[in-house]
Amino acid sequence: MKWRKRKQSTNVDDRRSRTGGDGRSLPSIATILFVWPVIKPLLRSKLGLAILAIGAVVYFGNFIDLPKILGGGSSRAVNEELETEQAAFIKTVLGDTEAIWSRIYAQAGARYPAPILVLYRGSTTSGCGSASSRMGPFYCPEDRKIYVDLGFFDDLERQHGAGGDFAQAYVLAHEIGHHVQNLEGTLDKVQRAKQQVWGEAKKNQLQVRLELQADCYAGIWAHHAHQQFDILEQGDLEEALVAAASIGDDRLQKQSQGFAIPHTFTHGSSKQRVVWFARGVKKGDLKDCDTFGR
Repeated sequence: MKWRKRKQSTNVDDRRSRTGGDGRSLPSIATILFVWPVIKPLLRSKLGLAILAIGAVVYFGNFIDLPKILGGGSSRAVNEELETEQAAFIKTVLGDTEAIWSRIYAQAGARYPAPILVLYRGSTTSGCGSASSRMGPFYCPEDRKIYVDLGFFDDLERQHGAGGDFAQAYVLAHEIGHHVQNLEGTLDKVQRAKQQVWGEAKKNQLQVRLELQADCYAGIWAHHAHQQFDILEQGDLEEALVAAASIGDDRLQKQSQGFAIPHTFTHGSSKQRVVWFARGVKKGDLKDCDTFGR
């Protein structure tokens, strides 16, 4: 994907320096005062001091650059350089989505309020509760923010064989699709519809339609972004299609348990996700993304 020398979005809350590998933050004063009765006796002996030292190393290891101190900082520096590059790319894609959706909304006589992208490591808090890297990227309608741990993209390539920068762009564009659904009132409509139907299978069907529409919206972004910025290179669309297929419910269930259970799907099959993304890419028309009317 051609993305360099283009505007990066400033609607970014970068929390990566405030979260550790497992999401732990520095202890508060209240916490220290609470555990002080336990710590104080340990200060009186060499054994106690040793225990405290080991505990400190284990706890604060996420905040101290131990590899660098121990002489292994070069690989960490390379990883940080790659992550800096990755963050710049994601911010550029976010900027592209802002430009495209602002234009689409303007053509309809409306204004597009852009979401905030939260970059974090390990875990953080969101308007929808705790955010963990294990959850993958997600959109929170309560605070209109998208939460992304960049490590997810490494897992996407390593575990699902969906590498490439445009695969990452597709994932972000999908979450932007949920933001558009929130602006349109679709998220609320689906939530109310879920409350009116009986059985998890029917609720899941509604969720699948919601996710497939977000895939279609991601395709709309790709269509218009290529027209406006000439972003696509050879193999880019294939990367996105592979990513869409690799995170289909049927593929994920077969990988984890050896078989698929269609009525438990919440995002759609690999084929469905590919079809709806491709539908959005083909014409870039919102009318082609009516997953609820089909």
